[in-house]
Formats: sequence, C-alpha cells, structure tokens
Amino acid sequence: MYAAALTPNLRAVTPELARRMGLILGALAAVVARRFLREPALAGLIVTLWHRLNRVARRFEQAVLRPRPQRVRAKRVVVADAPVVAPRPRVPGGRMWLVKVLGWEAVGHGSQLSALLAEPEMRAVLEAVPAVGRILRPVCRMLGIEVPGAIAVVPVVRVRKPRAPRQGAAGAERRRTGATWFRGPLFKRW
Repeated sequence: MYAAALTPNLRAVTPELARRMGLILGALAAVVARRFLREPALAGLIVTLWHRLNRVARRFEQAVLRPRPQRVRAKRVVVADAPVVAPRPRVPGGRMWLVKVLGWEAVGHGSQLSALLAEPEMRAVLEAVPAVGRILRPVCRMLGIEVPGAIAVVPVVRVRKPRAPRQGAAGAERRRTGATWFRGPLFKRW
C-alpha cells in the first residue's frame, strides 16, 4: 500500500534516515538508563522506557524500509486459567515530561530529533507513510517537540444535528392550559 508512495529517491535515503533515528533514540535510551538509576523513584521505569524507545526505533525502520499494508487483527481469545502477571509500571504522560526529569540531556536529543524531522527528505517520508506519524507522535510529546504537520493529529469536528422537539400528550396539554409545575408565588413575573 505505501511502497508505491515512496519514490525511488526517497527509497535511497530512507536507510540513512532510519539509521539516524535509531542512533538518536538509542542514545536517549542510554541517557534514560544512566540517569534513572540515580533516582530510586524512577528506577522502575528504566526497562519500560528502554523497551519503548528501542521499539519506536525498530518500528520506524520497519515502516520506512519494509512498508506493508495495514492488516486487520483477529480478536483475542481469553483463556480462563491464564496466570496473573504483575502490571508493568506506567510511563508518565504529558507534554515534556522526559525533559522535566532529564533536563538538558533530553533537550539535546530532542533538538537532534526535531532537526531530523525538519529535513525535506524526512518530511516527504512522513507524508508518504502515514503510519510513521503514529510511531513518532508519543516520542515527540514526551520530549516537547513541535509535531510536524505531516504527523499531527487533525481534530475531528462533529456537527450535531438539532434535535426535534418532543410532542407528547402531556406537554401539549400543559402548553394549551398554561399550567406548569414551577408556577407559584415565587415566580409571579412569568
């Protein structure tokens, strides 16, 4: 599906873009491991965040080098006697949370990533392969990088249809007689 969208020129530069993305995210994962070990409150997030950053790099490489059509996933079968697994620690959410924790080191990797995303070849790849946007958006959010227009989520504006007024027998009777439940001594102006 997306393989035809990449021109031969883009196919020639995508291995280099994938390599550079992998280097940036790998270095960021190493900084996370080194700095989170110093803070006991964040030590539980090391493995989770390490896996997430490396998985983003692998998924980016897969999406741009070996694009394939999206597949429909089968429903999961729930096994009754499955062992209970302890929940993994949740990675904090919010904009720039990693920059707030790591400081200048995260800003440095974020600036490298934003420079890579600003290159014309990368912008062309982002427009040609929309799946890359879903891959990179969480990393951009945790580093506080402005998301390029090609991968930004466009908010869906829904227009509500006006509801037709109900015409019930009790409502029609009240309107005809002028009787309402709130008329009384406190509401004499109506």
